[in-house]
Amino acid sequence: MVSKEKMEEYFNNGIFMIAMIFSFISIVSLYFSFDRLIGTWLDYKYIPMFQIAFNLSILIICIYLIRERLIKR
Repeated sequence: MVSKEKMEEYFNNGIFMIAMIFSFISIVSLYFSFDRLIGTWLDYKYIPMFQIAFNLSILIICIYLIRERLIKR
């Protein structure tokens, strides 16, 4: 039989995983929405420059978050 503490841990881990899945879906959707927004608001000549800046900023933020996560371990 599984103890009450173990069940609570499993429940909390399940809720965390569901929240992470929804967060990932939301982030991907937000990324593509920003990409379409850049295409809508800017002249076609400037779109590649803004996409580079946007993608580079996303990459920098992701590297920073990964680095912070690895340092904490």
